[in-house]
Amino acid sequence: LFHDNSQKLSTTSSGVTITGNLAVASGNGIDFSATANSTGSMSSELLDDYEEGSWTPTYTGSGGNPTVTYDANTFGFYTKIGRHVNVHGRVRTDAFSGGGGVLQVSGLPYTITSSLNANDYTSGGGIVSNDFGSNNPHSTMVIAGSTSFYCIYGNYNVNSIADCQNGTDKNQIQFSFFYIAA
Repeated sequence: LFHDNSQKLSTTSSGVTITGNLAVASGNGIDFSATANSTGSMSSELLDDYEEGSWTPTYTGSGGNPTVTYDANTFGFYTKIGRHVNVHGRVRTDAFSGGGGVLQVSGLPYTITSSLNANDYTSGGGIVSNDFGSNNPHSTMVIAGSTSFYCIYGNYNVNSIADCQNGTDKNQIQFSFFYIAA
C-alpha cells in the first residue's frame, strides 16, 4: 500500500510491515482477544489508551492548603497504559507556611479509581525523603476518587502539615509508584 509514492504497508512471510505510525481511531484499540487465555476474570483484551506526559505535584492539606514556594527541580512525569498509570517525580520546597491537617501530594494526571478496594493501596512504590521537620515519609498511599496521595511514615502513619518545615531545600520527596485510573 502506497501513499504519495511512498510504501507504507507491505506483507511479508511473517506478517505485515508498516512504515510510519499506526493511528487507531478514537474509541478503538488493539484487540488481543485471539489469545483468550486468562485464568482470572478478564474484563477486556482491548488496549485502548497509551499516553506519556508531565504533571506538577503540589503539597496540599486536608484542613487548608499551605503557602509554598517550590524549588526549580519540582517535577512529575507519567506513563498511562490502559487504566494503569505509572508516576514518578520530585518535590522540594524553598518556603513553607500555614495550612493544616493531613499532608497530601496533589495534581496526579488522572483521577484514582474508587472501585478496587477500601484500603486505597498502590502496588509497588515508595518515597525517598529528607529535610522534613519530623517524620520523613517512606511510602505512598493513594486517595481513592481523587488526584492526590498521602505520604506515609513509620508503621502506616500519615504525615501531617505540621511535619513540614520552612526554609530553603526542605520537605523533599522523590517518588515512583503506580495506580489504577477511574
